[in-house]
Amino acid sequence: MNINSTIEILNSRSHEINELYGFVNAPGDNFGEPAINSGPCAPFAKIFYECWNARFIDKVNIVFIMVRNSDECWHVLIRLPNHMLFDGGIGVHSDEKYIDKFDIEDMREYNLETLEKCAYGLDRKYPQYCPNFSLDVVTNLINGTLNKIKQ
Repeated sequence: MNINSTIEILNSRSHEINELYGFVNAPGDNFGEPAINSGPCAPFAKIFYECWNARFIDKVNIVFIMVRNSDECWHVLIRLPNHMLFDGGIGVHSDEKYIDKFDIEDMREYNLETLEKCAYGLDRKYPQYCPNFSLDVVTNLINGTLNKIKQ
């Protein structure tokens, strides 16, 4: 697996996801952020985790971006085998994006209960920020992306 081409493929898919779901246009802390990262980030991370780890020897894990000194989860994303972070909206990026304001917690052992808690429920709607979110669409996009990487 070529890491540079993998990053390029992942970032290209994030661009497509942003075209599909758009950006948050409601006032608030997440104004201008990719809509996929404002609610459905956890279902996205869960599906990506499952699909990647079923295909590749080098595994990924789920990461929680936690509000400092609280148990509030701000964002859920993926830690790639090269230790970079990945989500559907920003793409591949480093921990630097979060270290000034948040705590970064890697879920080294998969725990659905913890993921469900941090996601505030995995099976819910996102009417405010990402009303058109579809798990089926995202699963197909992720599978297509990982098929390109595996080639």
